[in-house]
Amino acid sequence: MPFFPMFVNIEDEKIIVLGGGNTALKKVYSLINFGCRIAVIAPRVCDELKAIRGISVHEMNLTLDVLDNAYMVVAATNRPEVNDKIGRYCLDRNIPVNVADNPALSSFLFPGVIYRDELVLGITTGGCSPSVSKEVKKLVERAIPQEFGPLTRKMAYMKEQADYYISDRTLREMALDDMVKSAVENRYVLDDKHANKILERYIKEDKRRKR
Repeated sequence: MPFFPMFVNIEDEKIIVLGGGNTALKKVYSLINFGCRIAVIAPRVCDELKAIRGISVHEMNLTLDVLDNAYMVVAATNRPEVNDKIGRYCLDRNIPVNVADNPALSSFLFPGVIYRDELVLGITTGGCSPSVSKEVKKLVERAIPQEFGPLTRKMAYMKEQADYYISDRTLREMALDDMVKSAVENRYVLDDKHANKILERYIKEDKRRKR
């Protein structure tokens, strides 16, 4: 059964990553851009993890009760039996957990993530084939220009303007859709003059319909 794709706000939430090697390092890199509080726990932690700013590192043996106040847990040690034990502990307590290389004991997975500023895409095969995920990620990265990042930020502002000035929901959606279509035709750039021109057109139509 495929996993349901869901995006979660983890800003300021405590995420515990168990493990101090390359697997844990990859998990931390996946989380670091989302504003969460990351705590790494392992008897030995690699220098690359120690060098990452903004995370806390605890070189210590794990006691499972430290997981009870975590928002999410990532089991990424080099010992599958330990990872599985962590997974079962968290599942029994309804703590969201990701167990490295064991989707059956994971309540969430790490997708292949593509960043374009506020535009974030996640790709997963539900653990069936990480190799397929990697190839699909490469294809999608080539298909989505970097310019979509600034465009997304610009559209967030234009959405605020449309929400304020246009009362008709359908017209608001049409205005914003037209702006994006215009940007795509202009190499993914939406200049202020053109955006405001589209906005004004729909503001006038909104007023006309109220008469």
